[in-house]
Amino acid sequence: MSLVESPAQLSRRYRDAILTQRLTVGTTITLDDEARDLGIPKSLLTRALRLLVNEGLMEWQSPNVAIVRPLTTQSLQDIGFTMTRRRE
Repeated sequence: MSLVESPAQLSRRYRDAILTQRLTVGTTITLDDEARDLGIPKSLLTRALRLLVNEGLMEWQSPNVAIVRPLTTQSLQDIGFTMTRRRE
């Protein structure tokens, strides 16, 4: 069994790393390399990063590379809304 079971679980790890600045603005993640390093399917990583793109924390630089975006008031509000909805 993998330590990462779902895109949501993986996106939480990346979200935490971005919010605590362990992943800084401009950090790039190459899907092939990252998936291989983590020992997970590329499709799982793609789905997880897509969640972060939808929240405004990352953006696609190319189909295989995602980059950490600067934190904005809107992206933080989006995250707060997502977290609030999950608790309800």
